[in-house]
Amino acid sequence: MPMRIEVIQPTGHLDATSTNYFREQASAILDRKPDALLIDLTYIKQMDSSGLGALVFALRSSHVVQCKFALCSLNENITFLLQATSMQGLFEVFANRQEFERSLRKV
Repeated sequence: MPMRIEVIQPTGHLDATSTNYFREQASAILDRKPDALLIDLTYIKQMDSSGLGALVFALRSSHVVQCKFALCSLNENITFLLQATSMQGLFEVFANRQEFERSLRKV
């Protein structure tokens, strides 16, 4: 049976105004118990601490349903935020979707 991979690709800002929607989206997807959830941040211009909190929420929720969780396509702002908060080791990060998909084929 092929792996069930879900992708969330938020756009604009991942901040206090958008995190509720992001959390709802992640919860709805994780309720379906996919094998993997990728958060593609290609179109995120800016993220603040509430956006980071939403990513941690999705990460923890994915662990509950035993779903692989990863981020890809981080811009400098997001990379800096993860480093400044010492959270870069919390997430599995890939350069892009192709790199993430290649990592799944190796399993």
